[in-house]
Amino acid sequence: MRLWDDRGGSRFVDIVGVAVAALIALGFPIAAQTARAEPPTAPSQQRPRVGLVLGGGGAKGAAHVGVLSVLEELRVPVDCVIGTSMGALVGGTYASGLTAAEVDTAIRRISFQEAIGFEGERRQQSMRRKLAGDIYSNRFEFGLRDGGLTAPSGFISTQNIEQTIGLLVSRSLGVRDFDKLAIPFRAIATDMQTGEMVVLDSGDLPHALRASMSIPGVFAPVIIDGRVLGDGGLSRNVAVDIARATCADVVIAVSVPNPVPTAEELQSPLTMVMRTIDVLVGANERQQLETLAPHDVSIVIHTGDITSGAFDRANDAIPLGRQAALAYREQLLRLSVGESEYAAWRTATSRDERERVQLADVQVHGLERVQERHVVEKLGLEPGSVVDERELRARINRLFALGEFERAEFALRGDAVRPTLDVFLREKSWGPNIVRFDVGLQMGTDSNTAFVIGGDYLRTWINPLGGEVHGSLYLGRTSTAELSLYQPLDHAADYFLEPGLTARRSVEDLFFDGQAVARYDFERAYGFLDVGRVLGTRAELRAGIVSGIQSADRDIADTALPDAPTEGYGGWTARFVYDTRDRVDLPSQGWLGRLSYFHSDESLGAETVPAYEKLDALVAGSYRFANQLVHWRAAGGTSFDTPLPLYDLFVLGGPISFPGLNLGELRGEDYWLASTMYMHKIADLSSLFGQALYLGFALTAGDMQGRIDQVSEKPLYAGSLLLGGRTPLGPLRLFLSVASNDDWQVVLGIGRPIEEGVITDPVW
Repeated sequence: MRLWDDRGGSRFVDIVGVAVAALIALGFPIAAQTARAEPPTAPSQQRPRVGLVLGGGGAKGAAHVGVLSVLEELRVPVDCVIGTSMGALVGGTYASGLTAAEVDTAIRRISFQEAIGFEGERRQQSMRRKLAGDIYSNRFEFGLRDGGLTAPSGFISTQNIEQTIGLLVSRSLGVRDFDKLAIPFRAIATDMQTGEMVVLDSGDLPHALRASMSIPGVFAPVIIDGRVLGDGGLSRNVAVDIARATCADVVIAVSVPNPVPTAEELQSPLTMVMRTIDVLVGANERQQLETLAPHDVSIVIHTGDITSGAFDRANDAIPLGRQAALAYREQLLRLSVGESEYAAWRTATSRDERERVQLADVQVHGLERVQERHVVEKLGLEPGSVVDERELRARINRLFALGEFERAEFALRGDAVRPTLDVFLREKSWGPNIVRFDVGLQMGTDSNTAFVIGGDYLRTWINPLGGEVHGSLYLGRTSTAELSLYQPLDHAADYFLEPGLTARRSVEDLFFDGQAVARYDFERAYGFLDVGRVLGTRAELRAGIVSGIQSADRDIADTALPDAPTEGYGGWTARFVYDTRDRVDLPSQGWLGRLSYFHSDESLGAETVPAYEKLDALVAGSYRFANQLVHWRAAGGTSFDTPLPLYDLFVLGGPISFPGLNLGELRGEDYWLASTMYMHKIADLSSLFGQALYLGFALTAGDMQGRIDQVSEKPLYAGSLLLGGRTPLGPLRLFLSVASNDDWQVVLGIGRPIEEGVITDPVW
């Protein structure tokens, strides 16, 4: 790693948010001078040595791939590559030994939704992480330390990004000197303490590329040799001087600038902040491009409406890069060589894919609280295992999905055929006391307005088997306070014990023949003890006992209506969950199955006579076809002809369980429910993070028997028009629903959904 004493111009290539943009805009002054390049050494061959400089540009930087294809078609050999930000990613991949065609294929295969937007991550999570304190409307978590909150160093986890980078440059895995890559390479980063440019010429190649791409405040910075490194575009977006110092007699400089906005576009604070950064970017780039000599080549790629953050359109930028390079065909042909000379160069700079290897040993590094045996069990590798790099990265990502780590990486060392696998883990620097917050609001006609606000607390690894203390507090229509100890019974965490305490209070309306006639306070407080078995990352089975008190007190009601003063509550429970959904909010694929059973027991404190039992079940599926989503579900419950107390009746009603009905409108002892929903995408808000709006309709049918109002009706039906989706503010739902009993509702919900006390509740 080399440091140039040069304070670079401000540059923020990949704009993700206004706050981040503002910080960068205010924090980095424009360079006062350009670093002097060292004189290049004399070439050892007749042709001039070519240095390729690839500038930053976020998603637009994928256009560099098109430039590479033109260079290979014209037989222009490259002697060194200098890359910044996205230019470092493309350039480092090329320098690691891939042809232009292979780079094209590799870049097109990247799922930026997975690498940056977390798509598919939930499927790898443990059932514990899926079910315990599953925050619905956001991903933000904080540490609790010294009486205050501490946040992660970046809003977006870089784990998947690093694994993606590792696969791109896997042919040069283990090469520490970037001069010994297939093509000598330099990555440009910025020292976030001093603002100085840092030239990375050795070390771990994926780390160097990630450092060059680390947008401050969005991605966690990379620490190399004690220096906190961020996006290289902040100090040198098109590093012409570094190319000359590294190898170049001739420089091919490729830049991907943002278009100049119109006056009409500069009418909001957001666009003004972004434009301020672009102005600083222009100054930074011009300083370097103005140093180009007549024999150098400057390729400027204009990508139209493809913005820095439009990673869903990264592939569309590739042909634009090719088109721009072909416009400089005559200048590039001056650097062309004969077929045999180019073939020799291509052979010398290509690397084959790595073969599968047999591990001689597996060593885990960096653990503080988490036990090594637990990691080894979850990793599933031991000396003698035969793996390839793709499988290794998949297993490392499964370790990361446990939720314990800020970063999970690996390296192979020693013998090329029987290497030692080193697993490097970094536990969350803001842990082990983790808190998360959530809020939800629902506004609707009749009795459908409610809110919820609260948070979850998690204290991990309180003992060698990975015990966790989990607590939550939510206030709203249903207020809950919970505290439990989740204690695995083995290092693989397949079996567990969970004792805990729960207190719950809800204020609910009771309906008689569709009319709200009373308001009740339902209160419950009990202790529980569960024992269970985890079945991979898809299912959990548990059984246990509960004991405590229950009440259903009339708040606003006629005294003739039923009343259940505080009485003992207790019994046996069993629960099974199967969950392969890709998301909790508006899943696009996967299955959900739930089964819940309760049997009251006098020996556990139940005072209800006679004893009663409940069985509740749900199965649901989600499918995606291009821009269409289809959801279906079926649910049902029975009391087996035992009389249920008022506080334990089955409930239906609300936009989630039965649109068109009020919250809790139907209460009874047996029910069934079926629904299907069709959604069509009408707008992409951020395809990178799966944020989009859908318009569709839903059909619902159901029946409640043994109703508290003693009304005996035929099955009810409802139809709904709905607008919904995932937005930067959380899940959004707007229902216009009409039921067959002439009831209708309009309900708008945003954020965490309001609990309806039904097995169909998203947060269960």
